[in-house]
Amino acid sequence: MENCRIDEFGQVNSILNSFSTDMFDGVTFIVRPVVGAIDYLRSMHQSYLFQKEIDKISNFDFETREKFMDILTDLVVDRLYDDEFINELEQKIADFNEISEIFKELSHRKLNIEQKQMHRVFKLSLRKLNGRIVSIRDEINSSMWDDSEDVAQLLLLDQLFYLIQEIINEALDLPPNKQKEINDLSHLLAYSLLYIEAFHRSKVSYDDLQSFLSRLSLCNYMLNKNLEDNDAIFETLVV
Repeated sequence: MENCRIDEFGQVNSILNSFSTDMFDGVTFIVRPVVGAIDYLRSMHQSYLFQKEIDKISNFDFETREKFMDILTDLVVDRLYDDEFINELEQKIADFNEISEIFKELSHRKLNIEQKQMHRVFKLSLRKLNGRIVSIRDEINSSMWDDSEDVAQLLLLDQLFYLIQEIINEALDLPPNKQKEINDLSHLLAYSLLYIEAFHRSKVSYDDLQSFLSRLSLCNYMLNKNLEDNDAIFETLVV
């Protein structure tokens, strides 16, 4: 695991190092939204279903979090986004002995929540993710004032996080009966965060990251056009 490398992308990696916990939390909020909505569940007298497992995740040590992210970032290396991505991600989680039972239990217990409540949980988790990204972008923009930094690299990172926020906004606008679209966008969010982390860990190149930005920009453009052909939108990520 190479989470602290200092090289030509030093400031980009320094920022991602500083927000490593936020990146871990962001991925967790997407794959298990209940983690980001425990206060709401408490208000609905349902936190008892999840609190024990969520506490375990909160108490993961640095090494466990790093191993989790390292395993999942392998999924995006030399691989474009496709329909099998989320299934393979879930399999990676299931194979990771340190956390598999915790995540399995959270997935199982969410079946006790009504669809309307689960939609609320999903939205709250996305808003928490958006808050983490706001903090990351604030740090990026602050770094741009330093004349010694490579502004082009920082702009690339900022643009990626901006586009992720745009996807979050699209997902937040979807009603509960658009579950397939909600799932598609949440899977894309997970892929996007992991792609950034893969760059951080030297698993994808800077050129790869630029290409991903182009594909994600096109995907966002099509989403903003409110195209009804959802498959066509996500095909922009595999060209």
